[in-house]
Amino acid sequence: MTESACPSDASASLNHIPTIGVLCIDIATTLQEHFGREFHSYIAASYVKFLEASGAHVLPIWIGRERAYYELMMGQINGILLPGGAVFIDQADMEAHPELTNDCVQSAEYICQLAMERNQRARKNNDAGGYFPIWGTCLGFQFILIHAAGEAKTRTDCQPMRNAMPVKLVKNYQKSQFFESLSNTVAEEMEKHSFACHQHRFCITKESLESYGLANDWQPLATQKDSSGLEFITIVEHRRFPIFGCQFHPERAAFEQLFVKGDPNYLAHSHFGIKLSQIFGSRFVEVCRRNSNRFRSSSLKARHLIWNWQPVFSGKFKDSNWLQCYLFKKDADYPEDENDSVECTSNSVL
Repeated sequence: MTESACPSDASASLNHIPTIGVLCIDIATTLQEHFGREFHSYIAASYVKFLEASGAHVLPIWIGRERAYYELMMGQINGILLPGGAVFIDQADMEAHPELTNDCVQSAEYICQLAMERNQRARKNNDAGGYFPIWGTCLGFQFILIHAAGEAKTRTDCQPMRNAMPVKLVKNYQKSQFFESLSNTVAEEMEKHSFACHQHRFCITKESLESYGLANDWQPLATQKDSSGLEFITIVEHRRFPIFGCQFHPERAAFEQLFVKGDPNYLAHSHFGIKLSQIFGSRFVEVCRRNSNRFRSSSLKARHLIWNWQPVFSGKFKDSNWLQCYLFKKDADYPEDENDSVECTSNSVL
């Protein structure tokens, strides 16, 4: 290994290339039908591209592991994205479908617990390494608020949505962490153009935040309405910590341009739709740059990166919701590297 394996103090402090984990989701039945029952979890490649387009390196976070695994990973990476997916959360639903797994639910719970612990400690001790960003998309957004409330009933049924819509920003959006420097022109475009890709049948409302005691810690930044007129939260952030989420899918605008079947979010693939969606990826990646965690060596980091796996072309099937997906077996692990022997002395975490 060359000397360049370890960053200089100057480059380390700037952290120009954050490493962000994407949580795997329990495998969709359609993916199993096309690619084999041996696969246990997946990551839509659009999430990876979404983060990479803003300058991040990406790695998979396995599901169904002990809490210690997530604690170890969160001491080496700079943030985690909790993606969307279709899994059961309520106990009754899980019992009614014993053939399906939902390992990602407990995994997301561990991640949310650890992120809150790290952020509370970082705030108290002014520790950049402890400051830990989380982004939740769709189901991931719901995971974050369900964890905060300690109750799955935080989310409510809404009219099923599969379309792109604008957002309605709250009046004080510019006072938020996420939108503090958002120009009035961009804000107007967000409220005008259909860039936010919705694919969900559950929502979280402002009333839920109030009734579950979350309003003091969580700030809605934008809302929208379903076809029945129910207003729900589309973007949210924690008032003190770098934890954010949106009910829609910003990654789909540029990276899920379905062509074999009808694309319900086709309006988001416009120039404006892609431009507006990219704001979410770039702002989250920028937040992750502030975390100072590092792998102890470049070869250790290389073992974990998503480039050790190749995505499958799922978009050729009419029942597929994604163009490309990474598929993983239940015992998936990061590959070994016999050359992983040189440690970084600056900002080392192990």
